[in-house]
Amino acid sequence: MTKKTPTPAQLRVREAFKIGRAFLAPLHGLIKKGFAETAKRKKSLPAGLALGYTLRTAIRQETEGPVVDPALVRISDGSIASVNMPELTRHVDSIELSHDACNAWLHGEYDHVIICAYQLEKGYAFVNERIWRRHEGKVIVPIPPGFENDGFHVYLLLCNRKGTKYSRSSYLGYLTK
Repeated sequence: MTKKTPTPAQLRVREAFKIGRAFLAPLHGLIKKGFAETAKRKKSLPAGLALGYTLRTAIRQETEGPVVDPALVRISDGSIASVNMPELTRHVDSIELSHDACNAWLHGEYDHVIICAYQLEKGYAFVNERIWRRHEGKVIVPIPPGFENDGFHVYLLLCNRKGTKYSRSSYLGYLTK
């Protein structure tokens, strides 16, 4: 049996698949929780749903090959409403998010607000360890030692108190020092 040589289109798809998986790998733990509700409803796997979405919407074909656009990636998908008017501030040792908490009671004032900072070049992502609730109006994420001079792609997501339902993640931008 002879193997067929892959076509250029097949090679592009394989490369996009590889690039998408590599981008999502440091976010696997968060994706597993963030897509759990949708995965259960669709009878699928959370990582598969995240990768499928990334391949459909976040991969751009450029001259040097496929590239992931971090602004289009989703790390969670769900039915919880996000916060209003988020504003990011970068400090030397932390990232701070402030948001409008006036109507927190309307959407679930005890929902947990999670910030994910992703350092793409080093393949490292971290989230706030302290539980911040929607009604507090802010989240402060300390930057781990050794990463103070790095830039981060920042994502926002919320979950209910039990951690069973999540919001659709929002890309808040790229922060530099």
